[in-house]
Amino acid sequence: MDKLRTGIKNLDHILDGGIPVYSLNVVSGSPGSGKTIFVQNIIFNTARNGLKSLYLTTISESQFKMVRHLQEFEFFSDDFLGDKVVYEDLGAVLRKQGADKGLEYLTQMIKKHLPDIVVIDSFKAIRDFFPDEKAFKAFVFDLAAALSIWEVTVFLVGEYKEQELTLLGEFAVADGIFHLYGQEEKRFQKRYLRILKMRGANFEQGEHLFQISHAGIEVYPRMRPEGKELQYEARPGRKGFGITGLDEMLCGGLTEGTITLISGGTGTGKTALALKFLLDGAEKGEKGLFLSFEQPVNQLQDTARRLGWEIDRYLAEGRLDIKFISPIELDVDKHAFEILDMVREKKVDRFVIDSISSFESSVSDIQKYKDYLWAIGQQLKRRHITTIFTVLNEDLFSPMVVTKAQISLMADNIIILRYVEDYSSIKKVLGILKARGSDHNKALREYEITPNGINILGKLNRADMLR
Repeated sequence: MDKLRTGIKNLDHILDGGIPVYSLNVVSGSPGSGKTIFVQNIIFNTARNGLKSLYLTTISESQFKMVRHLQEFEFFSDDFLGDKVVYEDLGAVLRKQGADKGLEYLTQMIKKHLPDIVVIDSFKAIRDFFPDEKAFKAFVFDLAAALSIWEVTVFLVGEYKEQELTLLGEFAVADGIFHLYGQEEKRFQKRYLRILKMRGANFEQGEHLFQISHAGIEVYPRMRPEGKELQYEARPGRKGFGITGLDEMLCGGLTEGTITLISGGTGTGKTALALKFLLDGAEKGEKGLFLSFEQPVNQLQDTARRLGWEIDRYLAEGRLDIKFISPIELDVDKHAFEILDMVREKKVDRFVIDSISSFESSVSDIQKYKDYLWAIGQQLKRRHITTIFTVLNEDLFSPMVVTKAQISLMADNIIILRYVEDYSSIKKVLGILKARGSDHNKALREYEITPNGINILGKLNRADMLR
């Protein structure tokens, strides 16, 4: 089946290559949901590939006002107007000559311009020119038949409510249905896209985040690994921290391609430990990426320098990269997808997210947080990237809790860092709670963070340290 490639970031991916050519598609959504920009982005992208579009406006927005708004976008080009992108006013014909002449005018315009794509915006507004639903349905069926003869790909744009999508006649003849809608979350106004129907073609179901920027529409597909994406082979290698006592407790290090949670209270050294893991990899010639949601790059560099670690050379040589995303701007729908893009592009061997507690606080839906984290974890395992997620335990001396969101099930290894009271002083202890498929030391070992790095000390012989 031949496909029309939309050129919109990631949209062709979720459409399994694009929209079937000669299909009739409805683009629905409430006012301001981005319907018009969505279609305009497609027709200007396809104009760059030599395709011609006929854009028929009705009564919702004048073509002059529409073009003026489009000039803000990078995909827009004056060079295509009148040649590859032709605007005509169907609304004037409907108002002056009546609905009966609408189909005749449309046919004349197609004969005149011979387009590859036809858009009618707003199609729903045409309903007002017909006396009843029966007459409009007849028009819709005649229109669909006429457009199929001309072998054009069609987009009917309209302000339809979701409950209308299964009731109105235009959706019965549609080959494809794109529904765009907004959703208010705690910190962001978000836009989502769902493909409800794509006759004879595969597509990824579910809601996909999209954003409108000066570049146009950018889609962030829903993360849901399945089938082959969940199949991967375990590798026997190990990757250490370069901290003698800890690597001994782990029988040589973390098993390659596994996910490790480092859980601990504030100030216990989670970030330093995760950073040391990447620095040890850099020393061995492996590439590492540290994704920080809490500390900017220069702050992490200062931390490493104070601990006597040679971070600047590895950053300069490209063996270590640190990215900082402000927790205020953190959007799990967008950044979960970008994280995997980043890892794929940089081809890293070791990866750290510090911390997933910030990830969790950015979503109101805890199940969505778990789903995204699980999907990221599966993709990282499939790529054999040895990964550490740090997680904040807010209860410093209370009974042991690894994570409140119950995400420890997805981890292959769990390292706990915690404070314990030792008579009149506070000490830090480290333990390996879990190392899936591997033996490990079960002792709780005291550790210290000094200007010379992290040192694992002896076993702390006290009872009830995890209560």
